[in-house]
Amino acid sequence: DIKSLTQPVFSLKWWSSWFFILLGCTLLAAGYVFFISPYNIVPGGIYGASIVLHNIFPNIQVGTFGYMFDIPLLILAFLIFGSKFGSRTIVAALYTPGCMNIITKLSFPNEEAMHTLDPSQMLGGILDLSDHLMLASFIGSVFLGVGVGLVVKEQATTGGTDIVAMIFKKYTNLDIGKALFCTDFLIASAAGVVFGMETGLFSLLGLLAKALVVDSVIENIYLSKYFTIITSKPVEVSEVIMRELRHGVTALEGKGMYTGNVKTVL
Repeated sequence: DIKSLTQPVFSLKWWSSWFFILLGCTLLAAGYVFFISPYNIVPGGIYGASIVLHNIFPNIQVGTFGYMFDIPLLILAFLIFGSKFGSRTIVAALYTPGCMNIITKLSFPNEEAMHTLDPSQMLGGILDLSDHLMLASFIGSVFLGVGVGLVVKEQATTGGTDIVAMIFKKYTNLDIGKALFCTDFLIASAAGVVFGMETGLFSLLGLLAKALVVDSVIENIYLSKYFTIITSKPVEVSEVIMRELRHGVTALEGKGMYTGNVKTVL
């Protein structure tokens, strides 16, 4: 977690970073509770799978299913990545399902309504978009995209399929973006089988919209496509970059114009 290492503990940047992580998780949770789960839209991810399972086991809330997925994945990730696995991801992954359950409990009048996730009973029906599924899918995807974007912007993830994608990247040549899309696409496609073709279509559209919003939120993070390192130990540094960071390296010969010393530029 390079970013956290460069920030003094309890500095303004430290507090700001955690604020945006928790804000992003809260927006993600609200998006699912208000605009995604009540309409069985499944835009991928473990919470998409949790929506499917909630319809089979309505007594168990979507957020609780999230814990059932997240906790084993967090343990697995810690075993695989060790101390390199960021504390920010652990907090985000544990906070989001709990926040989702709390918002659900506050939004529905009784246990039966929580089991059915009936939008006509959610907040007295003021957000009932049953006749406007496209709008529900769009608004929900914006909430999800902005939420995930804020979390990723602070060098964290919300866990779930992100962890699966990280594990895929470690042991295969498949990059995180492709692994994540493949996993989410399979989960979103499952919605069409369980809930019907129309809901499946909205789920796939929601998955695409979420991806576009995430990209727009964090597009300013990765403007630099490469970094240069001037070093007298090019072999050792290159090995660490390729082995630990899984990035390619190109070596060039550089000359200091003031000293005249020749060094390697990676």
